[in-house]
Amino acid sequence: MTDRGNTTVFHPAWRDRAGFCGADVLDQPAGSISPAQRVHLRAVAEQIKMVHDLFAAFADEYAPFPTELVAAQTRELVAVGLLLARYAVADPGAQLPPGVFSDAAAQRDYERLRARGRAGRSAALRVVATALRETVALLDPLPADLTAPDMRNVYLQLLVSSRRQCRIVQAWSAR
Repeated sequence: MTDRGNTTVFHPAWRDRAGFCGADVLDQPAGSISPAQRVHLRAVAEQIKMVHDLFAAFADEYAPFPTELVAAQTRELVAVGLLLARYAVADPGAQLPPGVFSDAAAQRDYERLRARGRAGRSAALRVVATALRETVALLDPLPADLTAPDMRNVYLQLLVSSRRQCRIVQAWSAR
């Protein structure tokens, strides 16, 4: 890890098979984003936290479980957090413990998904796959008017890694 000012970022080589490496967020130039893009960034942050918290909860509950994806999700949270800070957008998950969301609808979604995943490891894997597909739907296609290089880079990496993670979870479902 490297410190840049008061922010810790990961070295680009810190990557796993889930493919996410948001280490170079601050290396990309900032752009300008519209109010709608700020809202979208908050939605992406909330979705990434949702998937992360589901992975972490189910990894603690079920063995075996693809726990390496929790680390990838943590890196995604860090990258999105860097974007939120860079563009002065309030982080909807800041200082909230796992499984707690500032938005009431997101809290209900988390609790619903968490309850469905309690039916067993297979159910938990299906829940995580569904949440990952929702992340892909949120990011694909990338907004055409998104011109900020740092955001385009992170969104593209999130899209690719979410697809990879979904394939990994589906492979685990066959075990």
